[in-house]
Amino acid sequence: MFCFRLFKLSHKAFKIEHLIQTWCNKMKFKIKKLGISSGNVSIVVMDDDDAFMMGAKLGDRVKIYPISNTGNRTKPIVAVVDHATGEGLIHRGEIGLYDEVHQKLQDLLPQSEIQDVDIQLSSKPKSFEAIKAKIKGKTLSSEEITEIVNDATRGNLLPIEIAAFITGLEVRGLSDEEVVDLTLAMAHSGEILDFGPDVYDKHSTGGVPGNKVTLIIVPIVASAGLFIPKTSTRAITSPSGTADSMEVLAPVSFTKERVLEILRTEQAGILWGGALDSAPADNTFIRIEKPLSMDPFPIMIASILCKKMSMGVKKLVLDIPCGKGTKFPTPEHGRKYAERFKLIAKKVGIETVCLLTSANQPIGHAVGPALEAQEALRLLRDYNAGPASLRNKSCELAGILLEMAGKVELGKGKNLAKEILKSGKAYEAMKQIIKAQGGNPEITPEEIKIGPYHAEMYSEEEGYVTEIENAYINRIAKIAGCPGSKQAGIVIDKKIGAQVSKGDLLFQIYSDSEEKLAEAVEYYKNHKPQILGGMTIERI
Repeated sequence: MFCFRLFKLSHKAFKIEHLIQTWCNKMKFKIKKLGISSGNVSIVVMDDDDAFMMGAKLGDRVKIYPISNTGNRTKPIVAVVDHATGEGLIHRGEIGLYDEVHQKLQDLLPQSEIQDVDIQLSSKPKSFEAIKAKIKGKTLSSEEITEIVNDATRGNLLPIEIAAFITGLEVRGLSDEEVVDLTLAMAHSGEILDFGPDVYDKHSTGGVPGNKVTLIIVPIVASAGLFIPKTSTRAITSPSGTADSMEVLAPVSFTKERVLEILRTEQAGILWGGALDSAPADNTFIRIEKPLSMDPFPIMIASILCKKMSMGVKKLVLDIPCGKGTKFPTPEHGRKYAERFKLIAKKVGIETVCLLTSANQPIGHAVGPALEAQEALRLLRDYNAGPASLRNKSCELAGILLEMAGKVELGKGKNLAKEILKSGKAYEAMKQIIKAQGGNPEITPEEIKIGPYHAEMYSEEEGYVTEIENAYINRIAKIAGCPGSKQAGIVIDKKIGAQVSKGDLLFQIYSDSEEKLAEAVEYYKNHKPQILGGMTIERI
């Protein structure tokens, strides 16, 4: 077979130096951008004859060294090999680049300077042995964990190998010391900012629709003089993330230089963390966790804390919603997580108070980016206009931060937060944040645009609302267009405890699409919510 392939290659008029290069498992290629994206896997496509001569099998990894017009080589990037078996897609001496590889090459050298690339077969990194050891239940050293994180961040580990690591953590877990090592390694995968010893933040483990409390908490504590560089996520599984709702009021995506300017001037911000690329290892793991539908507790703890470390946070309040549909189905589950989180946070230098909160219904009445921004703005403008659930939870969490800062004695923080909110100082602070981020500080709730297509759902019987199924609220809002459409969402008119007569309005659906609205209404009519148990609030 080997002789046959040599004959075939000779018949195709390969040059002698070409054969010599490939026999040495190293070869220079012209690049060809394919205009194809894999999502997150770095892939290159080789002519099958080239691949044969290099010994590059399907799925093997190769190192790619871009060569500038001066002949200089940079550090390599790692990619997976696919073979082109048909005619015309890739020619001999040419290598096809998926978008992910092309972008990495651009990051190494400006596109205009790249003349060719050198390709060389690459073996599995040493860190993969550590991954296999964890799958077998071995405790990893600090050095092994750091190698895994560094190789994952630099692209030396393939997605399937990172998936093996995440699965190993899901099955085997990590000791507290291993989680500390993982947190530190993830934090140091990028730059760690230093704003001094008094930096505060709030975070939530998620699971409750309509949880727009950050839009209230940040201006409350900022108006009290606390430094709070709040970086938030966009929605992943929920109808709206904090960044989605804030973006209705002002831009949230900036360069690192602009973020630093905003924070040093205003001492506060509500920003999208993705634009900063802080703790890039965290983003690497999240991209693999999503399709796996896994979020192992060790990585969940490390993920939160490494992001806080990267922003220089020293004091944190963590909201842990408990209930069906969240990561913590009972308060006991939440309590165990809170105790471990606090212990690990202390070891990496972050003082933390955890609050177990009820997840038995949405916070406030609005679900969806524009509707949530509208509801938050109403409360900031008028203490009595906002829903009690939003006001109480926001002030509870803000109050803890005020206590941690020594602004008030323990147990009185919530009252101080309420006073700040009622006085209008929080609203003025929010206007400053909106202005600093390029929004209109004078915008009113009525000026916020919501979906033009609207449907009202009415009760077909009488009685009392005893439970609300969050999963159905999320699903209906997403069918209506959330979070992609900021104007879509739900307004809940009757919440737990409300008396309902036949024909009473239960909730309203908004969408920017007539078709999506019809689909959301149809889904509601065909799916009846399940019963969901309620819970109390507990501070740990």
